[in-house]
Amino acid sequence: MSEKKWRFPDNNYTDEKGLDTSDMEIFKKDPIASLAREICQNSIDASYGEKPVKVEFSLFSIKREEIPGINELTEQINKCYEYKKDSPKEGAALTELKKSINSKTIKCLRISDFNTTGVIGANNYKSGKPFYSLTKGSGVSDKIGTSGGSKGIGKFASFVVSTTNTVFYSTKAYDDSMGFIGISKLRSVPMPEIDEDLMTLGIGYYGKNKKNFPVSEELNLDKSFKRKEKQYGTDVYLIGFNEDKAWKTDIIAKVLESFMVAIMNGDLEVKVAEHIVKKSTIANIIYSEEFEKERTKTEVKQIRAQYELLQKDESIISEELVIDETSTVTVYVKQYDQQNESKATKHCVMVRYPYMKITYIRPGAFLPFSALCVIHDNPLNNKLRAIENPQHTDWEIKRLNDFPKEKKETRELKKKLEKTVTDFINNVLRTSENETSDLEGAGEFLPSQDDMPGTSEDSVAGEKIQIKTVTPIKVQSPKTEKAGEKGEGYSIGKGEQNDDGTGEGRPLKKPKKPTSNPNPEPKPEPKPNPPLKEGENPALEKVPLSGMRYRTVVTNKNSGNYDCIFKSLYDENDCELLIKQCGEATDKYPVEIISASINGIPCEVKEGKIVGIKIEKGKNYKISYKVNINEMFASEVILNAIR
Repeated sequence: MSEKKWRFPDNNYTDEKGLDTSDMEIFKKDPIASLAREICQNSIDASYGEKPVKVEFSLFSIKREEIPGINELTEQINKCYEYKKDSPKEGAALTELKKSINSKTIKCLRISDFNTTGVIGANNYKSGKPFYSLTKGSGVSDKIGTSGGSKGIGKFASFVVSTTNTVFYSTKAYDDSMGFIGISKLRSVPMPEIDEDLMTLGIGYYGKNKKNFPVSEELNLDKSFKRKEKQYGTDVYLIGFNEDKAWKTDIIAKVLESFMVAIMNGDLEVKVAEHIVKKSTIANIIYSEEFEKERTKTEVKQIRAQYELLQKDESIISEELVIDETSTVTVYVKQYDQQNESKATKHCVMVRYPYMKITYIRPGAFLPFSALCVIHDNPLNNKLRAIENPQHTDWEIKRLNDFPKEKKETRELKKKLEKTVTDFINNVLRTSENETSDLEGAGEFLPSQDDMPGTSEDSVAGEKIQIKTVTPIKVQSPKTEKAGEKGEGYSIGKGEQNDDGTGEGRPLKKPKKPTSNPNPEPKPEPKPNPPLKEGENPALEKVPLSGMRYRTVVTNKNSGNYDCIFKSLYDENDCELLIKQCGEATDKYPVEIISASINGIPCEVKEGKIVGIKIEKGKNYKISYKVNINEMFASEVILNAIR
C-alpha cells in the first residue's frame, strides 16, 4: 500500500540513540561553514553540461501546514521532548526543537544546484545508487577517487544547521528520474503502544511506503522557485533556519576561503540570497568595507591572499613542480615589501582537485610571503583524498594504520610533496633576496659606486667585492581584474551602484608613505664611567650599539651559513656579536655560533658568541658565521661594545 507519510522505525531492541550522535557532533563547531563546504563540494563533483556549476542559497518562509507530514513530525518531536526534557544534556536542545516545529510560520533555507547531474537513483532506490547513499547511507559513498568527498557523512552538516533537525532532498536527474524524501534526525523514544521495551531508531523518513522509498515527484516548498524542463540538479530544504544577521557573509566567506581556485577557474558560481559570488565579483566582495567589518582580520587576509596569488601579475612567481612520475602540482608565491608585509600569510594553502582548500603548511621562511599549492587530478590527489578527515580540513596518515604498506608509501609521498613545495618557496624568496639591488635598506649596508667614483670594485674593510647592476624585482600588490567591468556589480550592506547597475569595487588602500627620516642618527654614546677611586678595580660593561642596521644574507641554509653585512657608526676596540632566533610573539632564543670570520679573516667564537671584534666608524663589514640550525629562521643581530 502506498501512503506518503512520516515513519519512525523501531530499533529492534538494540541501541538507544541520543540527539547528539557522532555524525552530527563533528560539524557543530562551525555549522554554517561546514554546510557551505559540503554543499559546494558535492555540487562540483556532480558537474554536468555547461560550466560553471551554480549553487544557490535562498531563505524563504512557509506556513507549517505546508510542510509534508507536519503533524506526524510534530508529534514525534513532542515525544522526544517529553521523554528527555529534564536531561541536562538534551533538555535545552529539545525545547528549541519543539518551539521551532510548532511555529505558525517557519523560516527555511533552500539550497539548489544547477549544471549538475542531479542525484540518480530516486526511481530505482537500491543500495549502491547515489540517491540511496545520500539519504540512507552513513559512512557510505559512491564517489570515485577524484571526487571531493568520499566519507559519506558530510550530509549531516545540513541537519546541524536545521532548527528542527529535518531536511528534505528533491532531485531531478539527467536520466530524467526525479523524486524526493524527507529525513528527520531526532532521538530514540519508547514505543509503549507496541512493546514497553521497544524504542525508535532515532531517525524518521517521509516516503511513499513502509520501505521509506522516495516519492516519485519533485518537491516545491519554496513557491518562488521551480525547475525548468531539463534543468537538472538537486534541491535541499532545511526545515527551520536561524536567520543570523551574518549568515550571508558566513557562507560567502567560507565559499571564498574554500573554493577560491574553483571560482577563479570558472568551475563554480555561488548565489547567496541576492549576492552572486563569481570571478568577476570577487574583488568587489573582498575589498568592501562591509566584508572587512564583518570578518576577522585573519580571515580577510587569507582570502585576499588567495585571490591575489591567482592574478596575472609580475610579482607572482608560479611553477609546475613534479612530485613523482605520475603527479605534478602548481605553486604560486608572492613576496611582500615592508610596507605591505602585514598582508602576508606566511604559509602555503594546500588545494586539491576539484579545487577545494584542505589545509596549509608553513615553510619556515622569515621573509613576508603568501603561497598557494594546487594539486591536480592525478594519483597524488587520490592518495591524499584517502587520508582526508571527514571535515576535509587535514590529511591524516593514521587513517591507514590497517594498511602498513600503503601507509608508508603515502607518508613518503606526502613528505616529498611538502619538501618540494617548501624548497621551491624558500628558493623563490632566496632568489628575490639575492637578486634585488635595493631591497628595503640594502643601500645602507653595501658600498655604492658613489663612495668610490670611477671604479666598479670597492673594499669592504679590506675585502674586494664586485658591484653589479641588477634589475630590481618589483614587489607590489597585484593588478586585480576590475570587478563589474562586464556589467556585474556586488555589494554587501552599504554600497554604491551606477545608473546602469554596474558596481565599482573599493580600491586598495595606498601604502603609507615612509617617514621622512628612515635612517635616524644613532643615539648619543653613553657617557664614560666616572673616574675610579683609589683601590677600586675597573668593571667592564656591555653597551648595546644603537642605531646600527644589519643585513643578514643566507649563503647556505642547509649547513647553517649566513653573512651579516653592516656599516659601522662607531669606533670600538672590543665588541661581541650574538644572534637570537625570533619565535612566536616576543619570544627570542639564543643561537649558538659555531665558527665565524670577519671580512674573510677567522675570528674568535666563545660560548656561542663572536668576541674580540674591532670596528671603525664609516667602514663596511661582512661577518660570515655558521650556526647549529640547518633551516631558515627569523633572527636578531645584537652587537655590544665591551667598555
